[in-house]
Amino acid sequence: MAIDIPESFLERRLKRLVEAKGALFCKFVSPGLRGVPDRLVLKQGGQALFVEMKRPGEALGPLQEKRKAEFETLGFKVYVVDSPLAIADFIEEVF
Repeated sequence: MAIDIPESFLERRLKRLVEAKGALFCKFVSPGLRGVPDRLVLKQGGQALFVEMKRPGEALGPLQEKRKAEFETLGFKVYVVDSPLAIADFIEEVF
């Protein structure tokens, strides 16, 4: 059974850590294009990373999987963050 951690808790934690590294943590909304990742991380050097926030144990929906694959085909990194461990892994990998 997955631990019940609200997505908003994970999002606040990730935001704090990303901003502490000097990057921007932005809400990403694309009217007319459903299924895009929740957040956009903008790093020094012009690097853009997309993050889909999920509750522990929650999977991407079919449209989210499709958008993730489309973004990755275009060369963008898309991360799914669904736990405190996933937050730590994200921070370690990208910073």
